[in-house]
Amino acid sequence: MGGVVGLLVALGGAIWWILTPPSPLPLPERGAVLEGVTLIEPGASRRAGMRLVIEGETLARVEESGSPSGAFAGTFVLPGLTDVHVHFPPPSLPGQTELFSLLHLLHGVTTVRDAGDPDGMSTAPAIEGVEEGRFPGPRVFACGPFVDGDQPVWGNSLAATTPEAGRAAVRTVAEQGFDCVKAYNGLDAPTLAAIRDEARAQGLPVIGHVPVGVAYENALLDDAQHLIGVAPPLEDRAIVFPQVLQAWLLLDDARLDRIISVANEHGLTHTPTFVTVDRLLAQEDPAAARRLADAQLLPRFYREVIWSAEEGISAARLMEPGDYEMVRAARGVQRRAVKRMYDAGVELHTGTDALVAFVVPGASLHRELRLLAGAGLTPEQVLELSTRTSAEFLSEDLGHLRVGAPAELAIFREDPTRDLAALDTLVAVVRGGRLYTREDLDNRLARYREHHESALYDALVIPIVRAVLARTVPDRN
Repeated sequence: MGGVVGLLVALGGAIWWILTPPSPLPLPERGAVLEGVTLIEPGASRRAGMRLVIEGETLARVEESGSPSGAFAGTFVLPGLTDVHVHFPPPSLPGQTELFSLLHLLHGVTTVRDAGDPDGMSTAPAIEGVEEGRFPGPRVFACGPFVDGDQPVWGNSLAATTPEAGRAAVRTVAEQGFDCVKAYNGLDAPTLAAIRDEARAQGLPVIGHVPVGVAYENALLDDAQHLIGVAPPLEDRAIVFPQVLQAWLLLDDARLDRIISVANEHGLTHTPTFVTVDRLLAQEDPAAARRLADAQLLPRFYREVIWSAEEGISAARLMEPGDYEMVRAARGVQRRAVKRMYDAGVELHTGTDALVAFVVPGASLHRELRLLAGAGLTPEQVLELSTRTSAEFLSEDLGHLRVGAPAELAIFREDPTRDLAALDTLVAVVRGGRLYTREDLDNRLARYREHHESALYDALVIPIVRAVLARTVPDRN
């Protein structure tokens, strides 16, 4: 018996050793001096030959540089990038929250908004881990539970089928200390109106999906996600994804003018998340999707299981071969619509829906910025949306390079406001006053990848992942 127990203990120890991720990147001391840099607030100002002094968590001095030398001389300093629509992985597997956080910083993303926690367990580890200094990561704003109708899609939802229940749901979100209310598909118009009123009283924005049974003009979400509600509703409201995207092919100038008018009249904003459709289309060739460079940044179980069209959560499981051409046509209409909206003064935000199939933290935001540029915005306009417009929507203090502002910076060797290809020249990021070099971030990522890319790791982890999928998303067919 003793031998069996010893064997089991040894086996358990071996399993724990295989699953235990590398230690997180140590947090550097706060404070830094950047000499001879060009400070750029996209869409606002450009100041060359500057000296930036960081003390604690803030920018203490911004002045002309008397000695344009040092490790960062000649670089371009922007406020950090912002992703207003992310999700964190469940904490069932050690190290994934830390890895997602690292990948955000590795791509210059210093602020994110977790737009809903599907299982009620994924957001807190990210917020607490970063705030308590256990691992580096972006500043995290969070919506917490979804607020949905009588048949919620996600387990961590507050069902609201009456105005009174809607108000109670908002009060629960506020009492739990969240930063926003995530409205979802099943809400009716009176309940959503009550949610908006209570959220306003609580000082919280209402973001999310325009519900299926509510027109955009009546939903009046502070930040509508994925352009839902912009296209005219189909006569058959029972049509679901992907066929619902056919509505985009019906969008005419009169409808778009109406959307723009309502948005500007009520101060409503949109987060297009172009990258979600972009990555959906990439899955027309599943093997090619699995080879995407971004996908290689995460462990194999994402691309092989979680994002699999056969057993995972990918929307590609709903696609027929002929649907891809329709989705491509819909994407073209979306791009033209967003350019019209931008030109008409509608506020746009940069978000990705990271954790959706093949939408990788950090890297997907770079892709989103390029897709917005492909819709007709200039590099500087795109970066203004991410560094300032989106950041200010979350907190008025963010998105600025002025004395007293939080020290949240992305530092590039080349100027990304001239060419978005320069996003790939990130040399350092400052988060909470701590400067992380690209070399240190790359080295830590390499350690994670070495840990994850082994047959033993896959053999242990993939069954766990399948079990988590079954519990979190019970109906994937």
